Amino acid sequence: MSVVARSRIFKAGVIAAVTVVLLGLGYLGMKQSSPTPATIVEKLAIAVSSSHHNGLPHIAAAMGFFTEQDLDVTLVPIPYGKAGIERVLEGKADLTFAAEVPFSVAVIKGEALSLVATMLDISDSHGVIARRDRGISSVADLVGKKVGLKLGTSAEYFLWALLVRHRIAPDSVILVDLPPGQLAQALAEGSIDAVAVWQPYVLDTQNAVGENAVSFVDIDVYTQSSVLVARSDILKQRSVAIERLMRALLKAEQLSRSQPEESLKVVATWLKRDVEDLRPLWKALDFNISLQQSHLITLEDEARWAMNSGYVAKGPIHNFLPNLYLDALLAVKPERVTVVR
Repeated sequence: MSVVARSRIFKAGVIAAVTVVLLGLGYLGMKQSSPTPATIVEKLAIAVSSSHHNGLPHIAAAMGFFTEQDLDVTLVPIPYGKAGIERVLEGKADLTFAAEVPFSVAVIKGEALSLVATMLDISDSHGVIARRDRGISSVADLVGKKVGLKLGTSAEYFLWALLVRHRIAPDSVILVDLPPGQLAQALAEGSIDAVAVWQPYVLDTQNAVGENAVSFVDIDVYTQSSVLVARSDILKQRSVAIERLMRALLKAEQLSRSQPEESLKVVATWLKRDVEDLRPLWKALDFNISLQQSHLITLEDEARWAMNSGYVAKGPIHNFLPNLYLDALLAVKPERVTVVR
């Protein structure tokens, strides 16, 4: 073979090799520059009542924690937790924050609800405020008096526990069903003799009645749990969104501890309340997102109360374990789950 021929063959080989390399680099470049599939943003509608107990979702919203988790959250205002549970059952909200009492009542009535997590436990949130001019100076003086409250809520359970603790028959008082937002005015006007309610309505009622108010608060009577609730089928269908929600709320919990003043301002703005008025109530809170064995015991106690109060027929105590949705918290913060399973 001539020198010229060998030279041509060599050049052709070099050109072929270079072409292969260039094509390979081009392929890799296209592969690396191809767009990553966008994370699907999950939408959630969460019913939240006007209570500082429910401050975490508003902190999460204000600080962008929902957005960080690829969540599009709508916070739906409601007057109280029981109304939120009704919204959830009607399909008008995906989840709701509530006290555990209306949750337990709904479950033993047969509603397919599950508890995602407890946000906090607090023992000094409830109180009975009465009018002195109606001859009320002690819990015993409530006998025969009209007590305003929202039936089927933690306020009714607190009043029942307070009366039992003082050895007073719960049916010896006259219960008047009123929304929490109307209690202060009703007591100030004198259409009722006392109210049973939670904070910040306790403070509102005391301010409305002034020096004529006498208050009964007992931290040993009842510890309220603020819980996050949803329909059981929704939780199974939206498991990814619920895990993201828990991460955002856990971050809000952390901020409430590390930056309490900033968190307080966010909640005060949401509630349209003066920061200084809200400060002592906010300081009393210790958010701790969890699912604890003790919560099951509380739910069972409230089931007994619900049967004794006529909300449901008497029978065996409901097993609430299947109504605890453990998956989300186990996935993102397993050490916060102490439920025996």
